[in-house]
Amino acid sequence: MSAPLALPEDFIRGTQLLRAGRFDAALGAFRTVYSAAQAADNVDLMAATLCEMAWSCHRLGDAEQGLECAIGAKWLWQRRGNQLETARAMSVAAMLYLELDFADEAQDCVSRALQAASMEDNESMLAFVLNAQGLVLLARQQPEPAVDLLEQAVAVAGRQANTAGSAYYLLNLGMCHAMLAEQASSRADHAEADRERAAAIEFSAAAIQHAQRGDDFWTLRLALGVNARALALQGNGEAALLVLDQWAELLDQPGLSQHLHYLLTLGDVQLHVGRLEEARQTIVDALGRAEAARRLDQQVSAAGKLAEILEAMGDAPAALAQFKRYHFLCLEQSAAATQRRNRVAILRANVMLRRNRDQAMQDQYASPTVFSAGQRRA
Repeated sequence: MSAPLALPEDFIRGTQLLRAGRFDAALGAFRTVYSAAQAADNVDLMAATLCEMAWSCHRLGDAEQGLECAIGAKWLWQRRGNQLETARAMSVAAMLYLELDFADEAQDCVSRALQAASMEDNESMLAFVLNAQGLVLLARQQPEPAVDLLEQAVAVAGRQANTAGSAYYLLNLGMCHAMLAEQASSRADHAEADRERAAAIEFSAAAIQHAQRGDDFWTLRLALGVNARALALQGNGEAALLVLDQWAELLDQPGLSQHLHYLLTLGDVQLHVGRLEEARQTIVDALGRAEAARRLDQQVSAAGKLAEILEAMGDAPAALAQFKRYHFLCLEQSAAATQRRNRVAILRANVMLRRNRDQAMQDQYASPTVFSAGQRRA
């Protein structure tokens, strides 16, 4: 067994910043560590730092740059023969592929991560990989088998008193039950929908408690959103609004992705409780922020929700205009997805070229310039 990797202070500070929800600052700290590790030819530290940079980008909603870092980490760990860390890097890569809507690539990554993790006796890493597999199944609209995997991950985190892991896995378990409730509603199985929605509320509430104990603001904000939406769909809209008040009162500074998620959830809850003008204002705010930041996916969500709200308000001409806008945004989203797939294909090809070049140099670990993603961020 190899000796534990010595982690410098900046690396430890980066992990602390991650837990506190200060993702830009965390990425900056890891970037500093990576530069020093690269100068010292410390490959293990380079690989570990790239994985943390990928996770930081994931939390920032910067999936393409995060994927570049994750692929680099996976490659370096594979060269070092470290199956455990290879599994971690591939699991992170799978989650980033999901953000980019590449479910097939995500499944391929997580399948290889499971294979790598099974070669080591490490229950904690296996739980992390099972969580990633659960998220892939959830993205494929298969929440039922995802529940089984996430329950295993939750059990492991509980046995190990892993507060952060418990919060994250419980959040994802809550999302699975929320999807099961939606699927039951679509079948008009209202009793089953109520049971699954109650489970979504239960698990998201547990995620909130664990995230609060661990000061994990990213997970906490998402869990509050899942909890509020499930409460609203259950018919308890006022309780849902109180939950979202907790979101607004948190002292950390959320990233744009989380702020947009909050506004979209708030507008949806306001619609459910009949506060139509408030809902309209909330979603108009979300749409404006998404447009200013060129966040096309959130523009699509906001435009569709705004059309729904305007229809509920009885403003048929405005609702029709917004539905048309939603339609054109969906077309633009489809074109953007094609462009994104091409960019990711180029990214992967560049990594392969550099990997082949460096392997030809045998034991000389050349500077992997492909890992510039985290360094490009200011």
